[in-house]
Order: sequence, then C-alpha cells, then structure tokens
Amino acid sequence: MTPATLGYVIRHVPDVARSARFYQAVFGLTARLIHESGSYIELDTGTTTLAFATPGLIRELGVDPGTAGETPPFGTELAFVVPDAEVEATVARAVSSAPRSPSLPPASPGASWSPSSTTPTAC
Repeated sequence: MTPATLGYVIRHVPDVARSARFYQAVFGLTARLIHESGSYIELDTGTTTLAFATPGLIRELGVDPGTAGETPPFGTELAFVVPDAEVEATVARAVSSAPRSPSLPPASPGASWSPSSTTPTAC
C-alpha cells in the first residue's frame, strides 16, 4: 500500500486576507491562488496546501461548517517545521505579527511551540 500524504489544510476563518498576511509574514509563505471574491486564499507551503476560506464560501459549496470560523476556537492545529537555528527568529516573528501576544515557552533546538488557545483568532 502506498502511504497517503497530506494534500491540504483549509482553515475556516472570518478574515481570509488577515490570516494569509499573518502566515506570509511569519513563515515567508507566498500566495498560490487568491479567489476573486477574496473569500479563499491558498498559500504555497511545498507539497501541502494551506488555505483559508470564509464560512460563507463553505456554505455556498453546500457544506455546513457549523460555527467553524465564526467563533474561537476554530479547531485546527498546524505544525510548521523550521530549522533549529531559525526557531527563535520564527517565534519572534509570530509574536510581533500576532494581533495579541501569546505566552510562549523558551525556544530551543528540537523543541516545538504550540500556541494552542493563544493563537490569534483570525490566523
């Protein structure tokens, strides 16, 4: 059997552009696709697509997102892999780009940082 690979992650968020700007500023990602309505943006992360869509667009496609993207928490966990030498700088960019400052543990090589509920609500 060929192992499955992760094709995409779509976060349902109220402000697609704001979310995309955050991930572009912190992780240096670039937009691969921006829907003309502004309600969907894909960021290029390599082999897996990171996308943001408004709950309204999801409903238009015939899917009931429930309250996803309308009230926190939005129920998505993302893991970004960066070289050990870049962990501190990446965390610093996340803190400075966030609408509110999350409480972070000290960054160390091989460690992971999970902002959990302190992730900016639109990101």
